Amino acid sequence: MKNFDKNTIIYGHSRVNGTMFGSLYNVLNKEWYNNKYNQVIRFSTPTENTMWQVFSVYKIEPESYYLTTSFKNNDSYLQFLNTIKNRSIYNFNVDLNETDKVITLSTCSDIAGTGRIVLHAKLIKRQSA
Repeated sequence: MKNFDKNTIIYGHSRVNGTMFGSLYNVLNKEWYNNKYNQVIRFSTPTENTMWQVFSVYKIEPESYYLTTSFKNNDSYLQFLNTIKNRSIYNFNVDLNETDKVITLSTCSDIAGTGRIVLHAKLIKRQSA
């Protein structure tokens, strides 16, 4: 990707066999949180490699706020970052500021599609492939 939005969203189906985002449910488990290697996401495309530091994971009813991708100003973006960080079931001790780029992973939490599992991470490294 050439450019990431302030909040770039990736959706995936939560498949029972663990494919696609079927394993995203694991982010809610204490064992997942306790393994620090899980807290960095590596995302590669044919042109670049990126690393993202997880700062928030939670389960929520369907809504659109966490899917916001554009903001009026830096203050509204900081308010957004604080809201999604404070939703987390764990404290990742990650500082955020108005220049951060965020990736959001989202999937259904159950077969009926009545909830969402969400993970947010900030960009910490970017290099050409």
